[in-house]
Amino acid sequence: MSVGDGPKTAALVHGMTGDGGTWFEVAPWLVGLGYTVTLVDLRGHGLSPRASSYRASDLGDDLVDTLPTGMDLIAGHSLGGRALVSAVESLRPRKTIYLDPAWTVPRDLVISRPLREDGSVMSLGEASGWAPAGWPLSAAHLRSSLRSQALFDATMLTDPWWPLPDLVPCEKPVVPSLVALADPTDLVPPALADRLGAGGYEIRVVPGAGHDLHVTHLDALKITIDDWV
Repeated sequence: MSVGDGPKTAALVHGMTGDGGTWFEVAPWLVGLGYTVTLVDLRGHGLSPRASSYRASDLGDDLVDTLPTGMDLIAGHSLGGRALVSAVESLRPRKTIYLDPAWTVPRDLVISRPLREDGSVMSLGEASGWAPAGWPLSAAHLRSSLRSQALFDATMLTDPWWPLPDLVPCEKPVVPSLVALADPTDLVPPALADRLGAGGYEIRVVPGAGHDLHVTHLDALKITIDDWV
């Protein structure tokens, strides 16, 4: 799905359990900056079909098959940042933004999901009390999350696809690349951030932001990446 009709082109790639709808506040901002924005649903998410394999290379191949080469900007959050690493050499956008990318995922990381005891997705009323402390989620954010959770293929959170193995990008970026990190992040250790920064990546921290920084700290994220878009 695409929104806007600007002369510049951008694609947004969501994180695990999300879908293209997670960008409902980011996409209009980019449209206002003159972009036509493509919202991707990764395999097993949103309206894309479920699959028998969820390797990073599979997700990257899907992006290569779906998106045109030479876009002005591609941004990937979390799992989307993993997929983008696998696709960037083929897609060759003018710039990339990695939003707290899932490159080194702790083995004991637990994905918090708004589920009832029977595994079904909570109602909006139930989910209002589910959101962890420090997540300033509006009703619109919760509706978006509940919709994407209902469409998510939860087998991705089981063996052999979970836990995610480390996926470290090339130490010299293929294209100009910004890495915007949560404060703090569990997914890009300081030593890795330092190595990538020395190799040419632009490393920035979004002050006070959690992992879903484009949802919970959008204003701070805009300030952090404004000169990059």
